[in-house]
Amino acid sequence: MTTLNPTSEKPLTREGFLMAMIALLGLGTMMVFSSTGATRVLELRTDYLLKHLTFLSLAGVMFFMVVNLPTRLILKLAPWLYIAGLVLLALVLIPGIGMKINGARRWFHLGPVSLQPSEFMKILLPLFLAGMSRWSRERTYTLANGIAFIAILVTPVMIAIEPDLGTAAIVFCMGSCYLFLAGFPLKLFVAGFSCIVPVLGGLMLYRPYQLKRVMDYVTALGNWENAQYQVKQSLLSIGSGGIWGIGPGRGLQKLSFLPESHTDFVFAVIGEELGLVGTLATISLWLLLFLCGIKLVLRVQQDRERFALAGTLLAGIVIQAAINVCVVTSLVPPKGISHPLLSYGGSNLLATMLAFALIVNLTQQQKNTHSDNQLHSTQFD
Repeated sequence: MTTLNPTSEKPLTREGFLMAMIALLGLGTMMVFSSTGATRVLELRTDYLLKHLTFLSLAGVMFFMVVNLPTRLILKLAPWLYIAGLVLLALVLIPGIGMKINGARRWFHLGPVSLQPSEFMKILLPLFLAGMSRWSRERTYTLANGIAFIAILVTPVMIAIEPDLGTAAIVFCMGSCYLFLAGFPLKLFVAGFSCIVPVLGGLMLYRPYQLKRVMDYVTALGNWENAQYQVKQSLLSIGSGGIWGIGPGRGLQKLSFLPESHTDFVFAVIGEELGLVGTLATISLWLLLFLCGIKLVLRVQQDRERFALAGTLLAGIVIQAAINVCVVTSLVPPKGISHPLLSYGGSNLLATMLAFALIVNLTQQQKNTHSDNQLHSTQFD
């Protein structure tokens, strides 16, 4: 990978990243209101919009706070934040504390809102690994490698128990991505993945509905009538929008026909109301954010710790958006994966904005590189 001179960065790279993020936030706010503002009896609802705006305000405040924190302080707090996240993952499994919805115990009920700890582990696990990388400079690499390996295995397992296999897989992949970018020994990747394969097989046998989803998807590839209900409704929503869509707020599928229209399948609502133009514009915004993000990440590639953490967070969020689009368009078997910045959900919004704040923080110029404890070599060797 070619080393880039920080001064060679185009002036609009950071601005492009932020503009794409703000545009997606604006689109998400509009689609949350559109997908929840009306019911079958055409009653206007604003409760979802008000909750979304509340979380959006909190996310904005958190974004500016994290961007302006010293990176050294963030990495110092990383292990404690990760431990707090593990405690919340354990507490949410306890009946009476964690809230059970549709057979899964993933949420804490906090008055009119709910909190999903597993969403934050997508960020806290890579952040913990970065903190361990910093900590390992003063200890043995073997101990740091062992702790990192255990964290990557334990965290997804705790999330899978809820059960939430989709989020568990994303968390595991983001942890693995960090270790890969940080120069983790390849032989340990081989050992880790060899352990994960039988675990996934066991989960499929323990929860047969996961395997059934895959088999139903394969069967439906040759026969539309065998497709699952949500897949049919999603494709009908996108197809009915045509090129230009039927207009914002005028969609019909969201009126109790399209399941989870405000969360997992909000992209289908975009297809119906804004048409092919709207879906392509959404994908273009993500592409702009990704390309600008890559340029920002490459800017700090000589500091392996910053490079690995920022690259992992960027890849994790963008890939999650891509998976959601693939699920909605039936390119992959259906799975409950929300669309970052667009889907309704306070936990996901806060976690996504935290990731973007960390990316900006890690890739901005430091006034004093020595005071921020920058790294210039691989920490896991």
